[in-house]
Amino acid sequence: MKIHTTLFLLLITIFVSGQERWMLGLAPSLELEEDLIGINGRFYYGLNEQICFGPEITYFPYQSIDNEAELSIIDLNINVHYILEVSEKFGFYPLTGINYTIEKERLIEQSDQNEEENEFGLNYGIGIHYNLEKLFAFAEFKGISGKLNDEFVTVGVIFPLVKHIEKK
Repeated sequence: MKIHTTLFLLLITIFVSGQERWMLGLAPSLELEEDLIGINGRFYYGLNEQICFGPEITYFPYQSIDNEAELSIIDLNINVHYILEVSEKFGFYPLTGINYTIEKERLIEQSDQNEEENEFGLNYGIGIHYNLEKLFAFAEFKGISGKLNDEFVTVGVIFPLVKHIEKK
């Protein structure tokens, strides 16, 4: 019972914090091993000015990886960023998190025959952002360490949705 009360109080503290921010992001993403192009979406919560975290998904539809096969990837993540501001406009961040990857490979001429692998992994990486007043432009490199090792480059925008302003 004590753990539930502690978690409840922690959630209340997070939601009434004067620095909270909800952010929504969208970006194209490049998978580096097979040169696949995908789309990334993220929904982040800014705990304070330095720490944000949340889920993100990157989807790579079936794309040719050789003359005989196509590959599709769904990359599900929960990541944490620790933002180091260099100036009012520019910052960089290491990232870490957990990952669940679903890879599907199929033969081009027999698209009903799929091989599928699903695995958990750990994320690592680094990113930069630039404050454009009403949104942030960002670029990041993310790697996955696990059975399905992979690397990605993602460049996109983050839109702050809600920012609580403290009363004076």
